[in-house]
Amino acid sequence: MVFTSPEALQPRMGDAATLREKWGWMVAFGAMLALAGFVALGSVVGSTFATVLVVGAAMIVSGLVEIAYAFAVRSWKKFFLFILIGLLYVVGGGATVANPLLAAKLLTLFLGAGLVASGLVRTFLAFQLPKQAPWVFVALSGVVTLLLGGVILAHWPVSSLWVLGTFLGVDLVFAGLSWMGFGLSLRRAEAAQGAGVIGNETGGLNMQDGFNLQDGFAKGLGRKLLAEFLGTFWLVLGGCGSAVISAGYPQLGIGFLGVALAFGLTVVTGAYAFGPVSGGHFNPAVSFGLAIAGRFSWKELGPYWVAQVIGATFAAFILLLVAQGNVDFSLAGGFAANGYEDHSPAGYTLQSGFIIETVLTAIFLIVILGTTEGRAPVGFAPLAIGLTLTLIHLVSIPVTNTSVNPARSTSQALFVGGWALQQLWLFWVAPLLGGAIGGLLHRFTLADEV
Repeated sequence: MVFTSPEALQPRMGDAATLREKWGWMVAFGAMLALAGFVALGSVVGSTFATVLVVGAAMIVSGLVEIAYAFAVRSWKKFFLFILIGLLYVVGGGATVANPLLAAKLLTLFLGAGLVASGLVRTFLAFQLPKQAPWVFVALSGVVTLLLGGVILAHWPVSSLWVLGTFLGVDLVFAGLSWMGFGLSLRRAEAAQGAGVIGNETGGLNMQDGFNLQDGFAKGLGRKLLAEFLGTFWLVLGGCGSAVISAGYPQLGIGFLGVALAFGLTVVTGAYAFGPVSGGHFNPAVSFGLAIAGRFSWKELGPYWVAQVIGATFAAFILLLVAQGNVDFSLAGGFAANGYEDHSPAGYTLQSGFIIETVLTAIFLIVILGTTEGRAPVGFAPLAIGLTLTLIHLVSIPVTNTSVNPARSTSQALFVGGWALQQLWLFWVAPLLGGAIGGLLHRFTLADEV
């Protein structure tokens, strides 16, 4: 019997350790894929055309590679074969890029026919399997594939406008979730290994400590990110949902006051529900300001931002699905996106928007930091923070539609597109600047020194 020596295992263990150290990048990459998937699902027509253009570009590149490779072979037969294949790829890719609508129709037709054929083959093969084999699952997958292909073909060519975009969105979401799951599993493995070496050290999270996460980067980050995802999801769904669905309802609309209260209430309820887990930031500017103030770990800033943007975007996606149930709805109405000048509710300039967003975010951070210090009354921080956000909205809705939250602005802009994406920079720069100002002011002038 041959045993592997510990020395021989060292390189493998080193490779595994290196892979585990990259878990954060894998989670971030997966999160961005999932975010892109939700954006694709929110605009399936645009995603379909983007898919077709990518396919066309890939065909052109592949064709050029084939042609270049033809000059490296030594056989005239292979030379002409590679040249022919390359030219077919280039011509096909060029035609795809030149006429994406026709290409989408053909690709959708091939996809539907392929799914039908695949479903029939799977169903047939399922009944050829031995009884002890899982033939039921094979048959079920065949039937589902067959039905999916049948639906696509039944609605063709109209289905060509949305099928490829839908497949792209679903694929990106599942790919993103897979990467995130793999990264988090590596993180758990690393944490388990660390616990076996240095013991099981615990650290508590107390919301009254002002969002001060002192329990270390390795402890429960997955739970914190989930809490931030859910909290930001709730903030955007409740706040932007009230603006899109309820604010302008004829005769019974809630108006500016109702929207402001909705944003405040989401923060109050979200802070009580998720604050004990993650600190209840729900806002990249808040996380940034808390890190500046020394009350939040810089190592967790990036993952928090990703979770917040994804939560906000998923909420916007759900809100879009609901809003599209009204025949009068149109994204041209703004979809509660933030803007300035022509896209400001009251026509305010870029300068006005920058000033108001910076100042109000700074005040928001000062309130958060002050109400969560040890000397503040216990248990009232969410109420003060929520009421502050309500007041902020009452002041600035006419100016920019109120952001003070880059995640909230990003989620709406991704679906509105166009002008909303062009003006999105302001609603990252100003809130982050305001968060930094608020964090610095509190840290060096107002912080409890005891």
